[in-house]
Amino acid sequence: MTADTIVSQPDVQNSVWYGSALVSLLVSAEATGGRYSLVRVHIQRAFTPAPHRHGPEAFYILKGQLRFEVGDREVVAKSGDFVDIPPQTWHTFTVESEEAEYLIICSPPGIEQLFFRAGKPAESLQLPAGRVGPPDLAKVQAIASELGIEVARPGTSAKEQSRMA
Repeated sequence: MTADTIVSQPDVQNSVWYGSALVSLLVSAEATGGRYSLVRVHIQRAFTPAPHRHGPEAFYILKGQLRFEVGDREVVAKSGDFVDIPPQTWHTFTVESEEAEYLIICSPPGIEQLFFRAGKPAESLQLPAGRVGPPDLAKVQAIASELGIEVARPGTSAKEQSRMA
């Protein structure tokens, strides 16, 4: 291996609980010279983040099924599928399987900071006990605003946000 080779895996030092999800930062922006970051998410059924938009965001589904709302389109993604969200497109998703695991490729990086600043340190590499709701929305919105991420008001869909834009 050369000095710039990155080898990583989830551990409690690089993981947080973000609502009902275990989020692990596999590759930080600092490690890639700011080119991208890579996040692994293990999440429970029915989790749905507020619609949001920012730079491009790409998902590779490792396990489970997610229903994405991207602008005015719906896309169902299953294990092995790749979903690329165009920059500044309102989007959200719902976990339809009992659990799901996916990778988020953030290029340029940024949204991973939201998970780590609004989440709490993971106590284990298991999902949080019980059905934990989403993180504190006011905190998420404040952090998102600092990071240049727009978060829709509660009760708004990505489709509605796209029509208003």
